[in-house]
Amino acid sequence: MRSSFFGLNIATQGLYTAQTALNITTHNIANAETNGYSRQYAEISATRALPDGSRGMVGTGAEVTGIFQLRNTYIDSKFWSMSTDLGQYKVKNELLGQLELLFNEPSDTGYNVTMGNVYSSLQALATNPAEDAMVTNFINSADSFAQYFNNIAKQMVNYQREANFGVKTSVTQINFIAEQIATINSQIGNMELNGGVANDLRDKRVKLVDQLSEIINIEAKELTDVNGKKRFTISINGQSLVDGNAVNLLKTVPRTDLNNPEDQADLYDIYWQSGKKLYLNNSAASGTLKGYLDVRDGNNSNNFKGNIDSIITAPAPGAPAIVVDNISRHDIPTSGTITIGKEVLEYTDISYSGGQITFTLTAAPPASVAVNQKVEIGEAVAYKGVPYYIQKLNEFVRTMAKEFNTIHKKGNNNTGTELFNFEGYTGAPPQDPLVEINDNFSYNQINIHNFSFSQDIIRDNSKLLTSATDGIGESANDLLLEMLNTKHDVDMFKKGKPDSFMQSLISELGIDSKQAASFEKGQANLTNLIENQRKSISSVDLNEETADMIRFQQAYNLSAKIISVMDEIYNVTINQLVR
Repeated sequence: MRSSFFGLNIATQGLYTAQTALNITTHNIANAETNGYSRQYAEISATRALPDGSRGMVGTGAEVTGIFQLRNTYIDSKFWSMSTDLGQYKVKNELLGQLELLFNEPSDTGYNVTMGNVYSSLQALATNPAEDAMVTNFINSADSFAQYFNNIAKQMVNYQREANFGVKTSVTQINFIAEQIATINSQIGNMELNGGVANDLRDKRVKLVDQLSEIINIEAKELTDVNGKKRFTISINGQSLVDGNAVNLLKTVPRTDLNNPEDQADLYDIYWQSGKKLYLNNSAASGTLKGYLDVRDGNNSNNFKGNIDSIITAPAPGAPAIVVDNISRHDIPTSGTITIGKEVLEYTDISYSGGQITFTLTAAPPASVAVNQKVEIGEAVAYKGVPYYIQKLNEFVRTMAKEFNTIHKKGNNNTGTELFNFEGYTGAPPQDPLVEINDNFSYNQINIHNFSFSQDIIRDNSKLLTSATDGIGESANDLLLEMLNTKHDVDMFKKGKPDSFMQSLISELGIDSKQAASFEKGQANLTNLIENQRKSISSVDLNEETADMIRFQQAYNLSAKIISVMDEIYNVTINQLVR
């Protein structure tokens, strides 16, 4: 038989249920402007009904069975994917924009003016080769031309170092966020032991994952074991970063060798704490970290490549070595490491002969190394970053130096010296000490960092020769005219004359910069679209909360009214029983 106070119990339960729902609504309204907050709601269910004899079942009221949040994990995953790409394009747009400004075109100090001054002063000198003022003017313009590229080199170094610092900072941020997520995972696990849901902590965790996804591409998911216990995990390239309250940190390690000849020393590689390298040179990688790596290391796949021609395992006397042909470039470090398949071999010296390079190794190569295998130095990074543009500029100054030097050395019956050389030049031909004088490799010591006009000629203008003979007067200008002709020499570079080469390179950088800006804008629009979809589900709508507040207020008031009615009923019943 049911209690006489059955109705009062139902009304009291309704009062508590409405009050709980009102509290949740109040919490939503209070956090309407809280970044990352997800709207919460009370799940209200009817309590277990009681049998009423042959008449069936009688309801016992309602109760709050759970407090949950409105969130779509699929849209979260889409947002993280979009945010990762946006982070990559933001970095590339910023850094390539700085590189583009470096060439300062059009301006009074850019390439066009600097190069134009060389040829205009050369033209003026050709009309009066004996005029000291004209000689000085040409020397100054040629020296300024070299200094222009020296200044470009300094800025390029700064940009690569800036990108390298970005790599280290990104890794530090990844570790910091990962540790925070692991701590929150532990807190959530403790709070949800008895079946509740730690909604506010889950919001905090998602906000951290949002930040992490902008830095690096991740896979985040929540797993449930056979006992119903949930475990939140984050992985990078299939390797666990966070697993519940456990975290696998990353570290940056300075390189001992150069991946590209254009690189600065001590650039960072990224490793897991276990010692395994984190490989991000692939199309799947993204985020701000990927952006920094691409700009810092991007060589447009123009790293050193070749094939093993022969293997010297036991020379007598000497050290083991391999001979490589079909080489893609010659300006490589004289010591470092080469990669052959999965093997990384250390070399201490190189020598050139007949279009081949011999690498002197520190130890005999393993049996897996065989003739015709591919040899590489560094990695082929399919992006045009700082190393690529330095490499192209090096090609330009080397070619210009070689052309002008070849002409000037004809002076005074082939007794002329080099017009352009490099800092530290001591009078020998500008060549690698291991390379034959007439070899194609002979100008590899020149680069935009050390490119300079002859200090001997600056100190003694008489060493600037204008004719192949020792003649004087206006007709003694044959070398100057030959130098002037280089301006229109379409065979000087693969892309034509000198101006065409540089204009093509500057245009290439401009296109890359605009592409990065376009990609960032497009990706920002997509990210905002997904973010708006997420907000349409999870964010607090004050109109809806106001409606809920009124609804639960009415439910509360009606439950209170029922209690009042039941009180009157019991009062009448009890008083009648007493009489």
